Amino acid sequence: MKKRYIIILICIFLIIFSFFYYIFFRNGNNIFKKSDEEIIDNILNADFNYTAEANVTVYSNKNENTYDIRIEETKEHSFLEVISDGKIKGLNLEYEENKLILKNTELNLEKIFENYNELSGNHLFLKTFIKEYFESENTEIVEDDEKTLVVKITLLNSNKYIKYEELYIDRKTGLPKKLVIKNSDKQIKVCIIYTNIEILQ
Repeated sequence: MKKRYIIILICIFLIIFSFFYYIFFRNGNNIFKKSDEEIIDNILNADFNYTAEANVTVYSNKNENTYDIRIEETKEHSFLEVISDGKIKGLNLEYEENKLILKNTELNLEKIFENYNELSGNHLFLKTFIKEYFESENTEIVEDDEKTLVVKITLLNSNKYIKYEELYIDRKTGLPKKLVIKNSDKQIKVCIIYTNIEILQ
């Protein structure tokens, strides 16, 4: 009889454990919270394949333009598409094996650039930020607020238009929230807000 009660208690314990594991761990509300260092390392030291939807605002001296974009990045491939209505809706930028492919699906146009290495410095992609982080001689990690960490870098091969970058990371999810690009006067030139980002396995 005792044996039967012990088996029943073990089964109940396993059911409760499974329930809490699913709620707190699988759904991202991990009770065993990661440290700030682990959150940063997960982004900066991973292959970081991801898809994202983002809102991009580009600031010039006279005005600002905002676009909705979709981004996909893997180790070998980078893809960006403008999805918001406007003059450049349907513009695709794809980079793979030193080849840049520019397409406009709305106008049915395509242009291919062979041996195109400049895109490794395209600052709209997170992999460029990660690369610049490891090359930068001036990096800083600060706390924006209790929910957000900010990784700040000064670009090594910078110009007056693009000199500083700041990546805002959500402490709860461990995912990027925003990427800010500033000029030499520390004025914001580009602000990318990630509305939906998913890490690919």
